[in-house]
Amino acid sequence: MKSKLSKALLFSLLAFNVNADDSDAVKQGLLSSMSSVIASSIAQVIGGQGDTEVQFSAKENNKPEFSIMTVRPISIHPGKDAWFVQLQLNNTMIRSKTRLTTNVGIGYRSLSENKNTMIGGNVFVDYDSKGNSRYSLGVEFRTAVFEVLANYYKAISGQKTVGDFKERALDGNDMSISGQIPYLPWAKINLTHYEWKKVNNSKNSKGDKLSLDLLLTPNVVLELGVDDNNIQKKDNFAKLSFVYPPKEGPAASTDFISDEAFPEGDMSSKLLSKVKRSNKITLESEGVGVTISRLD
Repeated sequence: MKSKLSKALLFSLLAFNVNADDSDAVKQGLLSSMSSVIASSIAQVIGGQGDTEVQFSAKENNKPEFSIMTVRPISIHPGKDAWFVQLQLNNTMIRSKTRLTTNVGIGYRSLSENKNTMIGGNVFVDYDSKGNSRYSLGVEFRTAVFEVLANYYKAISGQKTVGDFKERALDGNDMSISGQIPYLPWAKINLTHYEWKKVNNSKNSKGDKLSLDLLLTPNVVLELGVDDNNIQKKDNFAKLSFVYPPKEGPAASTDFISDEAFPEGDMSSKLLSKVKRSNKITLESEGVGVTISRLD
């Protein structure tokens, strides 16, 4: 099984170098196949309840990124509450070079008596391959159609020298509000406010991100939006992601228009779902200012 997983990961890394003139259909087919193989391999190795997700994302004018995530219970009372652990591995681009980041978190969630709402809290430690690290504290309030999330991030590591650059992990926070678009259960609108505290830079980095999350099919997610901040000003972006296993619930391809504007939903199945936070460490680099991390 370990051999199968290793081959799948190697295959995924080779696929990042597919030439730009290859057809989109071929790329999408490769990414979908890789996601399926890797996620099923991880699920067989780890086993147990909880989300397991492999995601490949392609952004505008950028190389593809990937993440491998799993949530597993520590203690769970179905229909009531759960303690869980979340593990994630991501790649990101820093100064046009790939860097790996790991995220390890422990969380607790509790359902309301009617099971339509869920509240939770979590603690994470993030570490990248150059030695930058931080921890975070997060809280969440979620329903089937609406959620509020807040995270506070605190740097652990000090200054690191990477090549000709000196870089530091930054303290910061973010808060997001997300809601379903009426009668379109596969479409969500998100508003995120964030701020990162400068060390040597002339000012803190802060801004607001407004985006649409569109579940086109159970395996394909399209994110469109604008990131309005005081460093890079307005930055329009598009992000296409391929996920495996398929996401549960309605997608544009299966349930385009719902009979109800905001259908109620039992949140019991979400006790072991992915915690939403910024998984990439925000860095300040001498000479290049601040690299702004987006909420993933």
